[in-house]
Amino acid sequence: MSEEKSSNGMATASLILGIVSIVTGFFGWIGIICGLLAIIFAVVAKNKIKANPSMAHTSGSATGGLITGIIGMLIGIAITVIAIMFVSAVVGGMDEAVRNMR
Repeated sequence: MSEEKSSNGMATASLILGIVSIVTGFFGWIGIICGLLAIIFAVVAKNKIKANPSMAHTSGSATGGLITGIIGMLIGIAITVIAIMFVSAVVGGMDEAVRNMR
């Protein structure tokens, strides 16, 4: 007899969004949003797995989604902070150049 395995779409969505968040993390806020969604979906998937042990085979996807979501979100945050610091430095340099011209 074969056991019927239940599918867990949240775990799959979490893994896909986690991978997308790593790729889009280098574009800043897009990676942050995808990473946050991946983390939320992974937590929901893990709760579904706890409630229904027949979904235990999807635990790896949920864990992978959680990890890649965190990584993608951190990359997005780092890129956003670096971009803000860069823009701030450029604007500060331009202000100083304008003051020196007077």
